[in-house]
Amino acid sequence: MRLDQLHIQNFRCYGDVTFDFQPGFNLVVGVNGSGKTSLLQAVAASFFNISRCLGQSEGLLSELDVRSTVLRFEDRYRFERAYPITLTATGDLLELPTWEVSQVRQGHIPNLDTAMAVYIADEINTSSSETPVELPLFAFYRANRRWISTDVSAESAIAEQPSRLAAYKNWYDASVSLKDFESWFIGKTLERLQRMSRVQSTNPFGDELDWVNAALKFALPNANGIEYDLEIRSLLVNLNDNTTLLFKNLSDGQRGMIALIADIARRMCLLNPQKGHTVLAETSGIVVIDELDIHLHPDWQRTIVSALKNAFPKIQFIAASHSPQIIGGLRPEEIMLLNNGDTSHPRVSYGLDSSRVLEEIMGVSEREPEIEALLSELFSTIEDNELEKAKTQLQALKELAPDLPEFAGAQALIRRKEILGK
Repeated sequence: MRLDQLHIQNFRCYGDVTFDFQPGFNLVVGVNGSGKTSLLQAVAASFFNISRCLGQSEGLLSELDVRSTVLRFEDRYRFERAYPITLTATGDLLELPTWEVSQVRQGHIPNLDTAMAVYIADEINTSSSETPVELPLFAFYRANRRWISTDVSAESAIAEQPSRLAAYKNWYDASVSLKDFESWFIGKTLERLQRMSRVQSTNPFGDELDWVNAALKFALPNANGIEYDLEIRSLLVNLNDNTTLLFKNLSDGQRGMIALIADIARRMCLLNPQKGHTVLAETSGIVVIDELDIHLHPDWQRTIVSALKNAFPKIQFIAASHSPQIIGGLRPEEIMLLNNGDTSHPRVSYGLDSSRVLEEIMGVSEREPEIEALLSELFSTIEDNELEKAKTQLQALKELAPDLPEFAGAQALIRRKEILGK
C-alpha cells in the first residue's frame, strides 16, 4: 500500500489542490492554520472506501469535512457548504492504482468504489489458510492521543477471538484507548504461558510479544520491553537496570512513545499472522500521525523518526510536526513545507541544528525579537561611533539578558574604537 498523489476538492480548508507524497517518510510542516491537520485528515479519509469494504464503519465524512465558502450580499455574509467533496488517490492499494471517495450533497453517504469492493472481496474470499492474502495497515493517530490505561480482565481477554480484520478497529482514531491493545497483550501473555507449560520450559518463545518488544527496542534502547503482570493486572515496562515501572505511572511522553509503536506492531500481528517473525518488516501500509512530537522530550524527538523507520520499514508515514529536532533529522525530500495550499521542500535540512532549522526552514528568529532588535541597535550605535551611548545600551542589555555571546564582541569593538580614537 502506497500513496503517491492525492487530489482534494472541497475538503475542509482546501478547494482544489493536489499533493504529492514519497514512499517512506513524509513530514508536513507549516504555521498554525496552514492546513496540516486538514491534509492529514484528507489522507485518512481517502481510506474510507477500503475501510467499508473491510467491514469497518469508522470515519465517514461529516459536515465538518465540507469546505465552507463565504458569500457576500452588500454588507451581509452567508456561509455555504461547497459540494461535491472528492478525494482522488493515486498509488498502490492492493494493486489498485487509483481509488476515490466522494460525497455529492449533505447527508449523502459517500459512494462506495464498486471496483474496489469487488476486487477486495475476491482477494479475501479466494485466499486460503495456506495462501492468505496480505492485508495492508492503515491507521490515523490524532493529536489528542493520551493512551489512558483501562481495567481489562483476563477473563474478557480470553473470551475475545479477534479476526484479522479486527486490526482495523478504530483505525480513524487509533489512539482512542488502550483497551484493545491491553486485551490483545493479555491474550498473548496467556498463550505464551500455555505453550511454556506444555513443553515444560521457561525459555522465551519467538512470538508476537517478542516482536512487539523488538520494535520498542528501536525507540527505547534502555528498555527490555513491556509485559503484562497477571497478578497486579497492569502493563509493566522493564528497563535494562532491572527497574520495573508501571505503564500507567509513566509520563505522557513515555506512554505515547511506547503505545504508538506497540499499537502499530499489534495491528500488524493481527493483520498478517502468516508472516511470522517477519511480520513487522514485511507488512506494508500507511500510518498518519498528527503532532508527532506531542509530549516528547527533545531527545526523543530526535529519535522517533528513525525508530519508526527501522521498526516498520515498509510503512509509509505521513505526519505533521513543529519540532526543529524532528525536521533536522530528515532529508529535504522528506519534508513538505505547507503554505497556502502549496508545498515545497527546503533547500537543506538534514543535520541542521535546531537554531538553524527555526531560522532557515520555519522562518522564526532563534532568539526573542526584542533582544534581536536591541542587539542590532547596539552594534549600529557602535558603528556610528557613539561609544558612551553604546556602553549604556550594553549595560542595559546585560541586565535584561545576561551572558549573550555577542557581548564580548561588542566590548572588544568599543575598546578598539576608544584606543584608535574612533
